[in-house]
Amino acid sequence: MSWNEFYISIQEAYHIEDEATVKKIPFENIIEITSEELVFKNSDGETEKINLDECAKNYDLAQGISPEQREGRLKCIGGRCFPFFEFFTPTHHTRFYIPLKKTAFTRFLKKIGWDPYSKEHSKFYAFQKKLNALGFTSLDLT
Repeated sequence: MSWNEFYISIQEAYHIEDEATVKKIPFENIIEITSEELVFKNSDGETEKINLDECAKNYDLAQGISPEQREGRLKCIGGRCFPFFEFFTPTHHTRFYIPLKKTAFTRFLKKIGWDPYSKEHSKFYAFQKKLNALGFTSLDLT
């Protein structure tokens, strides 16, 4: 499934008119992730929590997956496409993104085949591993 296919399928489930409805939070605002919840600071600096089981149920509903079909598998909480993870929160989803600096130097490094975002990739995959260790996953949208 590509990002476009994913986006179209979730628009219907969430009745989303456009990208502006997605709640966007910088990745560094994540405080903690446990087997029950993800704790983060919102744009106002206040602490908020996302119930991960609720995100998994929302994902299953949006994709038409029954609890029996999910049995024994990791619970999917949303989607991921570097540089972000998108969680299926109750009203609209919440996107945690890693800001990428786009400079002449990063463009040059990409042109010669080097990865100017290796540090950001490490953060992204470390978060993915942590999610998996807690029994959750996210749909790869690359």
